[in-house]
Amino acid sequence: MMKFMKYFLGFEDSFFDENSTANSSCPSSPAKWCTNDSNGHRLCIQNPSLIPTCLLALYIGLSSSKRIARLSGTFPSRWFYQLAFLLYGIMMTSAGILHCFIGDPTQFSDTNDDSFRLIQLLVTIIDVGLTSNIAITILFCGLCDIRLFNPQSFAIRYLLFLLYFIVFLLWTFGLLDAWSWAFNVLYLGIVGISCFIYLLTQLCIKANRRALTVLFVAGLYGALGLLATSIGAEHICQSEGPFWSQYFGPEFIWFLFSDISMAFVCIYVIRTNQEKKILMKNYNIDIENYPEKF
Repeated sequence: MMKFMKYFLGFEDSFFDENSTANSSCPSSPAKWCTNDSNGHRLCIQNPSLIPTCLLALYIGLSSSKRIARLSGTFPSRWFYQLAFLLYGIMMTSAGILHCFIGDPTQFSDTNDDSFRLIQLLVTIIDVGLTSNIAITILFCGLCDIRLFNPQSFAIRYLLFLLYFIVFLLWTFGLLDAWSWAFNVLYLGIVGISCFIYLLTQLCIKANRRALTVLFVAGLYGALGLLATSIGAEHICQSEGPFWSQYFGPEFIWFLFSDISMAFVCIYVIRTNQEKKILMKNYNIDIENYPEKF
């Protein structure tokens, strides 16, 4: 557990805490609000500004999944899109718990250290594991959209859940054994490749091309959010100053832009579904049975 703890702290410092140790302009520690309860225990919230972004993410995830479920007409990959948005809401909720509450060891100063580390490990695995699995789900959405995968096949769904299990297993061993390549492969690699292939699948669908601008905007916000936590972190902290960067620094921008990106993805999915209905009304051709005529 000590080996895990050392790697866990390094993992947090490198990828979730705005690279604060490397950037002199960024705060060395996140903002923290503390109070004492009636029993004299100190209760603290780290990164309080992230809480609204996590609540927004939960709303986007649940509402988007519900809206997609209510879309009329034939939508073969509906189930996969619903699952992707639902997982996003769960993932950001776990991220909020990790970054704002259990990321502070003083919260559990009166508890067994091993128990606290186990809680940190479990929530971290849920957070990073779901991030990778959401990307894989979006990949399946695209492959089902172009009918490379049969969205009605239970074998495809079983394959998806098998990949979920493998990803969670790899993240668990990656954190426990401090694999140096874990983040680059399981996070950046899976997310980058899955999103790129999804974009290619959408470019292949004629009916979706009028709504592609919305998808590009979603990708732009996602990319800007990621850049804000890496090469743009220093500039953001310098611009905001030491006080405001504690609350609205790179990590806040990353969370907020992720929410905006997923909101635009939802708009894209809804628009493409609506445009398919318009095309079917304008053409007296059975598109599903005779696609070559269209």
